[in-house]
Amino acid sequence: MRLNSRPVNHVQEIMIIKHETISFAQQQIILTNQRAFFWESQQILVLSDLHLGKAAHFRKNGIALPAQLSIDDLSRLEALILHFNPGRVLIVGDLIHAGANSEVALFGRFTASFPEIDFLLVKGNHDRLTPELLSGLGIRAVYDELVIGALHFIHHPEQHRPGQYTISGHLHPGVAVRMPAKRIMHFPCYAVTEEQLILPAFAKFTGTDTRSVPRPANCYAFYEAGIFQVSHH
Repeated sequence: MRLNSRPVNHVQEIMIIKHETISFAQQQIILTNQRAFFWESQQILVLSDLHLGKAAHFRKNGIALPAQLSIDDLSRLEALILHFNPGRVLIVGDLIHAGANSEVALFGRFTASFPEIDFLLVKGNHDRLTPELLSGLGIRAVYDELVIGALHFIHHPEQHRPGQYTISGHLHPGVAVRMPAKRIMHFPCYAVTEEQLILPAFAKFTGTDTRSVPRPANCYAFYEAGIFQVSHH
């Protein structure tokens, strides 16, 4: 990984990228099991809720969490960039969890290693850094909401307006799936309705909320080695 002296992070060594292509707003969207999607016609990689610095924030408040969490998330993002070769990376809110710290600074080093890519941010409720600090982290442009072609990018699904096709995050959606022997397993997912696509949290440490998924919706649940569709009624 470019953040380390080692050429490849252990996350990349074991990471499997699986695809599920869907049509949303008459656009071909490539969902992945690695918490981001690729919009090929626009050459843009889209993710949400990276929550950089969350582990450091918890450590500052006396809860021991490893700094490796942020490094692993950024390593996964690097692998997706190398896989899709996007011209832009769009973060749909909550890039930062709670102010600048050492883990947040990693992101500036990360973006500097991809000078050919425009990193864009739709502001989320946690993104309280000044425009100057965000620019210093390599964010080329910051928006309250962003329209690209037919798609409206917003952070919170509540900002959705009828008649628009919106991409959002914030909810960290998950779905409960009944397995053999009556076991219930919870998976993070993309929640897709006719007009909304709600992204899973990119950061693994954030957890999931199975109660937040709208009904009805098609949920695209995923795990380390695959992605599958679940109807949510």
